[in-house]
Parts: sequence; C-alpha cells; structure tokens
Amino acid sequence: MEPKSLWRLFGRRRGKRIGRHALGRPYVEVERVDHGTPDLAERAAAVLLDRMEPAWTIMYGPWSRRFHALALYPTPEPLVVEARTAQDLLSRIRQAEQEWVLHSPSHPPVLAAA
Repeated sequence: MEPKSLWRLFGRRRGKRIGRHALGRPYVEVERVDHGTPDLAERAAAVLLDRMEPAWTIMYGPWSRRFHALALYPTPEPLVVEARTAQDLLSRIRQAEQEWVLHSPSHPPVLAAA
C-alpha cells in the first residue's frame, strides 16, 4: 500500500494542512521547564508514615495531591482514609480506628507499637 493511500485511511486530505507544523509556517521554539520532582516532601512523608503504621498502607497521589491510607486488617467494608496533609491523615486514621473498635469489638485492629 502506498504512503499516500495510508494517509487517506487516517483522515488526512491532500492540500488541507492544519496545525503549526504546516508548510510555509515558521518553526516555533518551545521552552521546556524542569520543575524537578513535584511534591517531594509529601512523597517522603507518605513513605515515612507507611513505615510507621504497619496496620495501614499509606500512599500519596501526586495528581490529587492527597494522602490515602488503606487498612490492612480485616474489616467488613474496605477502610480507606483520605486527607490533604500528613498530620490530618494521622488524626483521621486514629479516628477511624477508634470508630471501628467501638462498632466491631470482636476484631480489634493491629495498632502500631508505641
């Protein structure tokens, strides 16, 4: 199959060139800006919290810019906690553990050693 007929398959028509890379248009230089690794401190905080809390898996979402914690102990429904800061996440984890213990005393969570 000839290359011209391939372009027709993909919707390209002869003589109709659109976009900034068309013939006769000057090349425009685009600057790339390196911002480094975004949210490096938050990612490090998530790793540290994950190591400190063996009963939880803690992650940081760079797109949502939120901390997420998932309980590793058995619960009737998945126990997921979410917060904007690491300190807020820790307080919400403690609150979720207290509420879960109050509602289900037969299966206490495995808490981190003090």
